[in-house]
Amino acid sequence: MSTRDQIIEAAAKLFAEHGYRGMTMKEIASEVGIKAPSVYAFFKNKDEVFTSIYQEALEGHLSAVEMQLQKSKTVKEQLYTILKAAVNFQFQEEIKSKILIRLIISPPDFLKDDIAKRFEVLEKREYDLLYQLFEYGMENGEIKKVDSNELSIAFQCLMDGIFWEMQRYNEQQIYERLEILFKQFWNGISV
Repeated sequence: MSTRDQIIEAAAKLFAEHGYRGMTMKEIASEVGIKAPSVYAFFKNKDEVFTSIYQEALEGHLSAVEMQLQKSKTVKEQLYTILKAAVNFQFQEEIKSKILIRLIISPPDFLKDDIAKRFEVLEKREYDLLYQLFEYGMENGEIKKVDSNELSIAFQCLMDGIFWEMQRYNEQQIYERLEILFKQFWNGISV
């Protein structure tokens, strides 16, 4: 892992544990095992480090969704694997999950607008993927002819609900709940 990546990883850990104000360039450097001035060789300030952290967290989530889209699978299989991949990502990337929660609940004041815009872009990209998938499902006869806009929004709300449930339930319970939620969702839209 490059020094730059180590810096981002260390900063992510500190942010997840202590929040934006709780991480300093000196602490980041100490976590990596380098001197504080060395961090400035890669980032001009803490804000730039932080921006890199949350961009990676958002991109990681979207990548987990995008990788599930495969025309060789049924729409049902793709939707289910999208949900499961999003849950898997959150469990496997615990620090990134904590970062997303902190960003949603308590973004740093100076970055509120930027974070809101980036979340909006992420959600729009995710929405577009889902919209196309629902359209495809209607065209091939897997899904009832309904409004793809509404289906995409409903599915994003389902994903958000599972994300928040992950903060209260253990891994086994989450996967059990995911099975129930997806079965009910699919029963409501399939032909």
